[in-house]
Amino acid sequence: MIYNRISNGSLFRCDSCKLIHLEFNNININFPSEEKYQQFAEYIHELDIEKVVQKNAHSPYHRKIIIPINGGACNYILHAGELSDLKRLCIRQLNNQFPSDAKLEIDFSLN
Repeated sequence: MIYNRISNGSLFRCDSCKLIHLEFNNININFPSEEKYQQFAEYIHELDIEKVVQKNAHSPYHRKIIIPINGGACNYILHAGELSDLKRLCIRQLNNQFPSDAKLEIDFSLN
């Protein structure tokens, strides 16, 4: 079941393993329960991009937004645009399914 999809990631529940999977750029996070996913999504949505970037301005890392994964043993580092995209991907409610067979129809002209 696909919950959400953007150009650089997707959020879905696997029919076979029943885990909620978040794929974003080159990272994959597997959530064992909806509760764990909700905790992560709320954390992501509560991050104030400007405050976090300012707080970590003197960090030696090129990307200034640091998200601890697995208790801080691993950190996911992002720049402001990536965090904005991650916020769009991490929907707060999983009760709406993304239509998996939907077509994106765009009216455009080559001229």
